[in-house]
Amino acid sequence: MSSVCEEIAGVVIADATVQGYPLTYVSPGFEQLTGYRAADMLGRSCGLLAGPETDPGATEVLREALAAGREAYVTLLNYRADGSTFWNEVALAPQRDASGRLVQYLGVQKDVTERRAADARIHDLAYFDTLTRLANRAALHSELQRALRDARAGETELALLFVDLDDFKRVNDAHGHHAGDALLRAVADRLRAVVRPQDLLARPGGDEFTLLIRGVARDVAGLATDLAARVNAALREPFEIDGVPQDVRASVGVSTFPRDATTAEDLLRHADAAMYVAKGGGKDRFHVYRSRSAATGREGGDDGFAPHAAVGELERILAEHDLTAVFQPIVEIASGTVVAYEALTRGPQGSVLQRPDRLFATAAVAGRIDELDWLCRATAARAALDARLGKSASLFINCEPSTIGSACPDAHRDVWDRAQRELDLVLEITERAVTDRPAELVRVIGEHRGAGRGIALDDVGADDRSLALLPLLEPDVIKLDLRLVQDRPSTDQAAIVSAVAVERERTGAQILAEGIENEQHLAVARSLGATLGQGWHWGRPGPLSPAPGSHTLHRRASCGRRVGATPFEVVTAERPTASATKALLLPISHHLEHRALRIGEGAVILSAFQEAKHFTPKTLRRYETLVRGASLVAAFGVDLGDEPVAGVRGAHIDADDALAGEWSVVVLGPHFAGALVAKDLGDTGPDRERRFEFATVYDRGLVVAAAQTLLARIAPTRAG
Repeated sequence: MSSVCEEIAGVVIADATVQGYPLTYVSPGFEQLTGYRAADMLGRSCGLLAGPETDPGATEVLREALAAGREAYVTLLNYRADGSTFWNEVALAPQRDASGRLVQYLGVQKDVTERRAADARIHDLAYFDTLTRLANRAALHSELQRALRDARAGETELALLFVDLDDFKRVNDAHGHHAGDALLRAVADRLRAVVRPQDLLARPGGDEFTLLIRGVARDVAGLATDLAARVNAALREPFEIDGVPQDVRASVGVSTFPRDATTAEDLLRHADAAMYVAKGGGKDRFHVYRSRSAATGREGGDDGFAPHAAVGELERILAEHDLTAVFQPIVEIASGTVVAYEALTRGPQGSVLQRPDRLFATAAVAGRIDELDWLCRATAARAALDARLGKSASLFINCEPSTIGSACPDAHRDVWDRAQRELDLVLEITERAVTDRPAELVRVIGEHRGAGRGIALDDVGADDRSLALLPLLEPDVIKLDLRLVQDRPSTDQAAIVSAVAVERERTGAQILAEGIENEQHLAVARSLGATLGQGWHWGRPGPLSPAPGSHTLHRRASCGRRVGATPFEVVTAERPTASATKALLLPISHHLEHRALRIGEGAVILSAFQEAKHFTPKTLRRYETLVRGASLVAAFGVDLGDEPVAGVRGAHIDADDALAGEWSVVVLGPHFAGALVAKDLGDTGPDRERRFEFATVYDRGLVVAAAQTLLARIAPTRAG
């Protein structure tokens, strides 16, 4: 059928007092939708639309709802009168007489075949590399998070292999991109023959491939080593591209859970680091990252660095404030004018802790991250003050997520107070600050904004969570991850750019592209919509020598934050309300949850349930599903724990909190925003018959404001 069917709703009424629920009314839309005439359907059941391919589980949902006298919302494959199939979105609502007796059912049906097909195409573009048909970076991140959750729950192990083609650039340069693309497809085909069926082979971008090995009971390092050797063996035979033999070798890095890393970020970073060790060892090599040497029992990375052994040096550095700040310029692309500097901290020259990654790794082992982070901030601020930067250019200062909200130590109070008065500061944070410590972050951002200071969100695009959380932070500067500039353009990139553009248009945020090293990178940055740039193209980090003049960053325009302490208060200040029973509002709530599932890893879903008892076993199962894909899922209620479901951020609220009287579901994605906000009217009857004053809203700004009232209530992670 044509796409017009997407707009047609078929309405039927079924008699609930007669067995079989015969139809008593059929709308013209239903006739057009199904090809059945009203005369053919009256007195018969909608079960006539089912056929051999109809999902029995979906029809069982409808049967159970009819038998229980409750509403239902389901999508299933149905058959028209001519035998053709269509995906039918069905909503059932019970109708009762004045005495409360169930007398009929109202059914609304819609052909969503084209929507399903479009969703499938969008999913395909979002999660598959169009060149090789392997999983792409988004799919890798999603599956890696899921695999880690499964491994923790099942006490199994997993490994990540990072495969880099050593000679790919030579093929591209000598034979052109057409040959390079053909080679990548051929490599993908050979790697498919190596991997186990249960593992995930992905191409995150460029000439890089990854292999996720999951569900291993023990000795995953041994299995990963074997597979790494098989990868190298598979690529050893020359490829024939356009009739020309091509020799390609790979360097393979391996990282394992739980031995080497406990987070997705660490697995990726360690596998990448191990790959570079393999590359340095010559062609046709692989290397296993080791955070603990099996031979000696001592901790040590792939380069021999042992954080525990460096704790003494860290203590000396902290005691003597022995850090150095260097600064990298941030440039207005159109004019080439330096408008800001990013402060970067280094350990003492020649020290084992000269590198910042080692510094923070050692501080993490010693439990002194807060102390080190504040010393880094104070060191950068003092250097900028000594160089008389003033407000001639903005100063970006990084903040570790775990230190958000921590008070400035007395030892740094004077210099930090001066910096806040005399410098144009921009606090640079990552999405992890939102997911780890949202309440503290809301407060800190409010304080910085109130004082006229800026906020930058770093590494946007490196993880789908950064896209999902953009609207909740409303940063002044959106920093695009350097891979967006340096990697080959992809559908992933297009989706990221689109989401960032939405936020730029809504808030006036500036887009900053990192990693610009040459004119080609600069051209890509412009195509991504960046107005600011940072990278070696303009200068490496070094001492601060500000140019005369004043070229600070422009602040974004205010988004006009709404008034209210809860989602209901925010929304109903601008939208009219109606009243309905919980039974009639549940389909709206489930619809929003379904939209979050369709969004996937880019989704944020925040739900208030009044009390823990309303977070029922059925709700628990739904949220177990939601948390597998979404970036942030949170649930609020009186007596609700910090983690009501593994991965769901819970938050206990006090009985006298205004939120305790509300039932709200708020969903945000890069291209969707929707919320149901409802206030309990105090009925004491059956739960499903309780009445609520409610409103639904799909205005992005209003939904964001509603979500922000909930962020401040989320408990910090235990790790935070």
